[in-house]
Amino acid sequence: MYRYLLGEKMVTAEYGTISLMAAFAVCVYGTVVPHMGVKSNNWNLIRSAQNASVLSFLLIAIASAVLLKALVVSDFSLRYVWEHSSTDMPLIYKLSSFWGGLEGSLLFWVLIQSFFAMIVAFRYQYSNREIIPYVIATLNAILAFLLILLIGWSNPLDLQGVLPLEGRGLNPLLQNPAMAIHPPSLYLGFIGFSVPFAFAMGGLILGKMDNEWVMTTRRWTLTAWYFLSAGLILGGQWAYEELGWGGFWAWDPVENAALMPWLTGTAFLHSVMIQEKRNMLKIWNVVLIILTFGLTIVGTFLTRSGIINSVHAFTQSEIGPAFLIFLAFILVIGFSLLFKRIQMLESEHKIESVLCRENTFLAQNVLLVGIAFTVLLGTTFPLLAEAVRGTKLSIQAPFFNTIIAPMGYLVLFLMGIGTLIAWRKSSWEGLSRNFKKPFILATAGTVFLWWLLSDRNLLLNVHLIFWLTIFVSSTIIFEIVKSIQVKSSQAKSNYLMGLFYVISGNPRRYGGLLIHFGVVLMFLGFAGTFFSVERNMTLESGVTRQIGEYSLEFKQVEEFTVGNATHRAAIIEVFDMQGSLLEVMKPAKSFYPTQPQPLTEVAIRRSFMEDLYLIFSSETGGEHRSVTLRVFINPLVGWAWMALPVFTLGVGLSLSYRPKRLGVHEEVLREPNLDVQALDS
Repeated sequence: MYRYLLGEKMVTAEYGTISLMAAFAVCVYGTVVPHMGVKSNNWNLIRSAQNASVLSFLLIAIASAVLLKALVVSDFSLRYVWEHSSTDMPLIYKLSSFWGGLEGSLLFWVLIQSFFAMIVAFRYQYSNREIIPYVIATLNAILAFLLILLIGWSNPLDLQGVLPLEGRGLNPLLQNPAMAIHPPSLYLGFIGFSVPFAFAMGGLILGKMDNEWVMTTRRWTLTAWYFLSAGLILGGQWAYEELGWGGFWAWDPVENAALMPWLTGTAFLHSVMIQEKRNMLKIWNVVLIILTFGLTIVGTFLTRSGIINSVHAFTQSEIGPAFLIFLAFILVIGFSLLFKRIQMLESEHKIESVLCRENTFLAQNVLLVGIAFTVLLGTTFPLLAEAVRGTKLSIQAPFFNTIIAPMGYLVLFLMGIGTLIAWRKSSWEGLSRNFKKPFILATAGTVFLWWLLSDRNLLLNVHLIFWLTIFVSSTIIFEIVKSIQVKSSQAKSNYLMGLFYVISGNPRRYGGLLIHFGVVLMFLGFAGTFFSVERNMTLESGVTRQIGEYSLEFKQVEEFTVGNATHRAAIIEVFDMQGSLLEVMKPAKSFYPTQPQPLTEVAIRRSFMEDLYLIFSSETGGEHRSVTLRVFINPLVGWAWMALPVFTLGVGLSLSYRPKRLGVHEEVLREPNLDVQALDS
């Protein structure tokens, strides 16, 4: 046992480690005891496992509090604090150092996982009584595995023999406000999918695969999807602002690691709607949730094994192979249970027509899974080639863009079709009637934009994206307007009240339409990359140079302090075509006391239609002082960021929907013993 003084207070890092060990023991208890409770028909044992989930969270929270305090007070006797923090860092970045390194991020993962397990145990203590023992056991088993890795190989509470006076500091690239939100959001998304996975495993073990597990976990799935979406958008915004390469997505392996479960999770969200409404695709839904949770483990392996080179990835560690073993265990157990219960998962209805919403959703799902498989192949194939043949390969963006772009366009098109096509059966006459106006409007709008744009040689992709986004937006608007007119007529009210009645009457549907509109905004943001202008410009003091609709004039170079960094910035005045000053921009090089090399600090002038993006490349002194800038004009990029508040509103509306069937099945049962007659089958 090590003890050390910090000021006048005695602090013991062992308390945190002991708490983690105790949490592991509690998780093992929570994994084993539910099965014993079912076998002995004793609900008290199962209740004790539920209480164990609460206790394990509290124990892990104690360990997390020890690390957080050490980060805040810069206690460098903890190796992790020394490696990822320093005294000169602002408080917000000291706190975000919690998940800024491998060991701390794993503890943060365990903390969220235990919190979700506690919520599930508390929330469903009187409902879902047949399946909940297996759900608790599954969540505790996942948590026990993570705790083994944390305690055995990646403990952020390990001490070091010598007490340094200063720490190495957090990677300056991570000292960005978006990085204080981006990783936690991704973790909430990744870990959130463990809950529907646990319910699916519980249903398979029990042999009870009706729609109850899908409807119970609907909000969990939607919430996990939202946080994963927010994490991806915030990650793109961080890359755009911090990395200084002018873009926000480069098919980096770590970016792909978060995208893959998002794609299959999106497919799962759509597919469960068919199971709820038509009692179909039960096998497909179980496969999708197994794949989604499995892909979160793949992403964890990619970022924590050290086998990939990425600014996002952690350093090499010994826990990477353990995640591969865990992934194999999940897939073997999951699909073995699926094959065992496959007869229980047969659909009660058949697809009655080629032209129906069910087929539209199914086609979307196949495309989304196809995109996810392509991303997985492009991300892992270089690793497999190097492992098998010793040959280093690099798969770049053209591979992904060439294969994935057409599938993405089809997904967007089907999104518009799915808005207005009927369930069960539709006709060509109905399709023609519903989609005539959106088709005409999309075609006319695309022709108008082609005429408006000065560059008539734009790629077909640009016009296709414009046509698709106008088409999908039109289907959404026409659907909402039509519903408002009907409701207003029925209630004899104005259109504003009609809108209120429409949304409150079916918040899930109209929340979903808002989310679809957010996807449209993201596609428009992607389309803006086809119009980007990039140029290297050397500006002499007092000389004006023009690019696009802007005139740039270099004034001087200044040094100033921002947080814990010294910025050496080029002062650039930006004028419009009429000579009016728009903004003074300050692209800079930043110097951190704990980092030997300067970093790029971009300057961005944002507007509704485009961003002016400046990078300070170099400077020359002497009588004719000048600076060299890398200048980008990025149209529509801000529209991709606007998708996040639209997603937030849409998900909020969808979460307010409560399935009526759950009100029947969620009786509050308080008898001490669980009737497990059905479990023996």
